[in-house]
Amino acid sequence: MRGIKRVLAGLILFLVAVGTLVFILENRQAASLIVFGWSTPELPISVFVMLSLLLGMVVSPVLGLMLYGRMRMQLVSRQRQLAECRKELAMRSEQNVAERAK
Repeated sequence: MRGIKRVLAGLILFLVAVGTLVFILENRQAASLIVFGWSTPELPISVFVMLSLLLGMVVSPVLGLMLYGRMRMQLVSRQRQLAECRKELAMRSEQNVAERAK
């Protein structure tokens, strides 16, 4: 089973590489982008597409880690609140038992 997964992963990687090569060879028309008033040199369109893909591959995990950290902090805060509520509930429960015993 492990061998089949490796062969399948290698095949998929090979197809992505071939697809990328075909994309680059088919999109050789030069273009220049203007971003915030800054003009890029004329490069093939495929270069801009690949750079945007790589930028997305870097930015997405960073944003995901930031969101994960924020959610983790909220979880820790909620766990503290829960512990405090449990302590208060136990204390009130003990007071109720003590009042009933009188």
